[in-house]
Amino acid sequence: MTSTKERRSFHGAAELAHDSARAGGYLKQVCAACEAGDKDAARRALRQAINELETARAGLGIGMD
Repeated sequence: MTSTKERRSFHGAAELAHDSARAGGYLKQVCAACEAGDKDAARRALRQAINELETARAGLGIGMD
């Protein structure tokens, strides 16, 4: 059983985790594209990762209010 402290969360925590996980997936695509030498695919995936992280950051700001 988890303690009360471990179960604490904040408003928007699930969305933050989801957006961060999606960004991680895009970063894996960046790595794969770099290994394949596909600069355009790496650029696209990096932009998507940045967008997800910006979304997560915005949600974190709202969740802290």
